[in-house]
Amino acid sequence: MANKILVLGSSNVDLILKVPRFNQPGETIRADHFTTVFGGKGANQAIAAKQLGAEVALITRLGDDHYGQSYRRYLTEKGLNPKTIFLDKKVPTGIAFIELNPKGENRIVVAPGSNSLLSIDDLKRSSSFFNGIKIFIVQLEIPIQSVRLGLKLAKRSGAVTLLNPSPYRPLSKEILSQTDFIVPNEIEAQALTGLKMKKDQDLPKIAEKILEMGVKNVVITLGPKGLFFKNPNEEIWMKAYKVKVVDTTAAGDAFMGGLACGLSDGKPVRETLRFANATGGLATTKLGAQPSLPSRKEVETLVKNQSTN
Repeated sequence: MANKILVLGSSNVDLILKVPRFNQPGETIRADHFTTVFGGKGANQAIAAKQLGAEVALITRLGDDHYGQSYRRYLTEKGLNPKTIFLDKKVPTGIAFIELNPKGENRIVVAPGSNSLLSIDDLKRSSSFFNGIKIFIVQLEIPIQSVRLGLKLAKRSGAVTLLNPSPYRPLSKEILSQTDFIVPNEIEAQALTGLKMKKDQDLPKIAEKILEMGVKNVVITLGPKGLFFKNPNEEIWMKAYKVKVVDTTAAGDAFMGGLACGLSDGKPVRETLRFANATGGLATTKLGAQPSLPSRKEVETLVKNQSTN
């Protein structure tokens, strides 16, 4: 139980269209391929950590429809406890429409559905799952009051808290002060601080401002450029692993799962960041969100065979 990771967050069904290019407003183009896979930031991060060998629980809400019922069965088969995977009879399961171009870049539109109703009552019903947790992860595809309470309950349990501020929305001092690790991308970091990043050398200033907001550690993910880490005592620049990119969907979620696992294993910060960096990189080498999430063996092999610094 000491290494248990608890994830609070969204579950979506991803409808993926592979397109030759992104279309213009008013333009209709033909997709090369269509597929449906399970996704959503909360579920992605939970499955990512689970596939890396961690003991994981997920608090999420699905619609009581065909998508939701099959997703709940899938999550249960993956080893997640169904007691905190709630079904909602009022609204449908969240859906994400994803366009993917040949470069592996994506455009995503999300209809949150049942994720919008993941409530404080759901957290109260799941309160026993906070007991003994070591790591807590949350994102922003669910109501902000649930994010706030989740962080509060996790800190009360003595857990290390990880916040992925995506999709971005303004965050209160109360939320930030309860966050041990915040993991924004470049765009989210700029939105959070109001500072513009004109060059990589602006990152320390941006990260410093986030620390001043009450966060303990800042990890800014930079896509193909790697990452930048800062806390009051240390700065780390780390290059991305060189992989063949197929689809960047869920790379950030894979990174979060790797970060949580590294921290729960008690690895030093630099080693933990390497592990998370490799997990995120490998997730870009396959199509889809959860189908792309790597195993611990795959991650450890990449870390061993390729140096980033």
